[in-house]
Amino acid sequence: MMRALALLGLLAVTGCVTTADQAPTVGNYRGQPSAPIVARLGPPEAQEATATAAVYRWQTSILQESVPVTRTVVSYATNIPSTSDVTTFQPRRQYCSLTMTVDTAGRVTDFTRDGSLQACAPLLDKLGT
Repeated sequence: MMRALALLGLLAVTGCVTTADQAPTVGNYRGQPSAPIVARLGPPEAQEATATAAVYRWQTSILQESVPVTRTVVSYATNIPSTSDVTTFQPRRQYCSLTMTVDTAGRVTDFTRDGSLQACAPLLDKLGT
């Protein structure tokens, strides 16, 4: 009976485990055809072509409403400088860029993510990663 309760407790805790903190990788798309990826992400914001490859770039950004920003303030109210740290909450924009390099056969040779996971979420959700 005690083993059954322990196993039940383990299963309950295991069901709560999440992988949301782990960074999804776009590198897993190397070697795959590029057309389905472009179809999922939509038209790229930038596209460059060379004799041996094409480079596609998608970009997005999000506005975080309240990011804590701490700054040091110097006061001379008593004719003696005194410093104090002041924390305010300000909006801050985060950016994301996905860059995919495709060979002449249409296969992904490189796929990278540059930016915060929060800013990249709209693009990564389209890929299902």
